[in-house]
Amino acid sequence: MKKAIIAPLAIIFIAMACKSKQATTTSTIASPGIDAQLAAVQVRFPDATKDELQKGHDIYTGACTKCHDTKDVIAYAEPKLLEIVDVMAGKAHLTAPEKQALIRFAVGVRATSK
Repeated sequence: MKKAIIAPLAIIFIAMACKSKQATTTSTIASPGIDAQLAAVQVRFPDATKDELQKGHDIYTGACTKCHDTKDVIAYAEPKLLEIVDVMAGKAHLTAPEKQALIRFAVGVRATSK
């Protein structure tokens, strides 16, 4: 009888743990952070928008984390970071606008973390 109760409870706990991890992957960037990132990104990419940075953030916390944990983008020199995004965008089947949004988000994070 105890086994009949424990097994379903274990499945429920596992399902809840997986669901909570997925819920954390779609968050928004705090407004002060996104404003600073947008200003920094617009130095290089004048046509960048808040929506594009938010899309880059969503890709970074969604598509990137499907295969591995998020990586610290400030740990990489920008040329290396862009190389990584270029390779991983193909593996993640990102469209050109998605790749651009991810690059601009990463550039913004790097620029505002100094």
